[in-house]
Amino acid sequence: MHNSGRALADATPAGAGDSNLEQRLEAAMPLTGQGQRDCGNRAKSAAHPARVMLCRVDSLTDLSHDTSELRLAIEDGGRFGFFAGQYAQIEFAPEFCRYYSMASTPAEEQLLFHLRRTPGGTAGSYVAQQLKPGDKVKVSGPLGSSYLRDEHTGPVLLIAGGSGLAPMLSILRTLLAREVSRRVVLYFGVRSERDVYHERLLAGLAEDHDNFSYAIVLSEPDGASSRRRGLVHQAVADDLADASAYTVYLAGPTAMVEAAGKLLLGRGVAGCDIHGDAFRYPPPGP
Repeated sequence: MHNSGRALADATPAGAGDSNLEQRLEAAMPLTGQGQRDCGNRAKSAAHPARVMLCRVDSLTDLSHDTSELRLAIEDGGRFGFFAGQYAQIEFAPEFCRYYSMASTPAEEQLLFHLRRTPGGTAGSYVAQQLKPGDKVKVSGPLGSSYLRDEHTGPVLLIAGGSGLAPMLSILRTLLAREVSRRVVLYFGVRSERDVYHERLLAGLAEDHDNFSYAIVLSEPDGASSRRRGLVHQAVADDLADASAYTVYLAGPTAMVEAAGKLLLGRGVAGCDIHGDAFRYPPPGP
């Protein structure tokens, strides 16, 4: 979930301290540092107009022990134009407004979001216990500057932590739908096996697209596992001695985004080619 920094400096979501849902702090780089490639004057994509849409809950499906996928059908105010990687505000009820990345692609008519729950808090309880198919919610957006850039045609590196997988899936599936041949690599970091989700989707995409590969990394495995272990940015460091050709997109916990950004600057990526959203987790409520 998102509690925006610069992009929404004037917006204070209701119940922003609620601890039952993940909150996001936009950290849409630029990172400072010297990359090996000169970005020059990059073309800027035209912004999509802001919209407020009335949507219907089509489904709410558990993806893991603490993450659900919300599917919304737009009933009024659409069609919703956005760039892959952006996010929106969802108003479940007047007192429950939160920010989430779209996991759907701009080409899809329905909207997908990944909702992560953390212990305690009223908004999360509302979503988990009361939200149901057929309910109406408001969606406002699009928001955020960490989105897919079309001007760079080289390989793409995606790094996701937890429910930061949502915007990475939007970017990934948008790229693969274009049938381009450029290499796309995804690193998905979670704590333990029970936090892994959408692995079947990732495996299917890798099977269908020779230019896509992915790795799932466990930072705190709670048992025997054949998966890679450690922090996700360390796995990237082990695999990429030179990342200067890549455009990079990051989404996940603040510490992960910052560590991965610094690492990649040191591996030759230009600061203007690193785009990231950092998620923060509010303290438990009373």
